[in-house]
Amino acid sequence: MVKVLLIYDTVSPTKVTEKVAEAVTATMREQGASVDQFFVERAKADVGDHDCLVLGAPTMAWRPSERMRRFLAGLGGTDRSGKRAAAFDTQLKSFVSGNATKHMEARLVELGFGIVHPALIAYVESEKKRYRLKAGELEKARAWVRELAIKLLR
Repeated sequence: MVKVLLIYDTVSPTKVTEKVAEAVTATMREQGASVDQFFVERAKADVGDHDCLVLGAPTMAWRPSERMRRFLAGLGGTDRSGKRAAAFDTQLKSFVSGNATKHMEARLVELGFGIVHPALIAYVESEKKRYRLKAGELEKARAWVRELAIKLLR
C-alpha cells in the first residue's frame, strides 16, 4: 500500500486550504492509499516511511504561507532520493496573485524529491474579505488526486 503524508497550512477563517486538503485526503484513501494528514504546525519535518509527501498552502504575497516556508526550511538534512512529492495551493485567480506551488516544488526538488504530478491550483474568491472556493474547485481537486493516485499506485 502506498503511504502518503499530507501537510497543509490554512490561514483564512473559512479554512479554504484545509477544505482542499480534506478532499485530497479522502479521495486518496478512496483510491487505496494510506494517508496521514497534518496541519503544518503539528507536522514533524520527517517524511519517515511515507512514499509521497503532498504539501498544500495558500498563496500569500507570491509564495506559500510563512508557516509552510518554515516547515520547508526545516526539511533539510536527510537524503530523500526516491521519495515522491506533489503540491497544491489555493489562490485568487489573478495575474498578480503569484503561485505557492512553484516555490514548494522548487524546494522539494532541491531536497531530492521527485515531483510525481503537476501541481493543483484551487481558485478562491472573496466577498467582503470572506474567502471561499470557486464553484467546481473541490471536484477539480478530486480529479487531480485520482490522476496522482494512478501514478503513485503503479
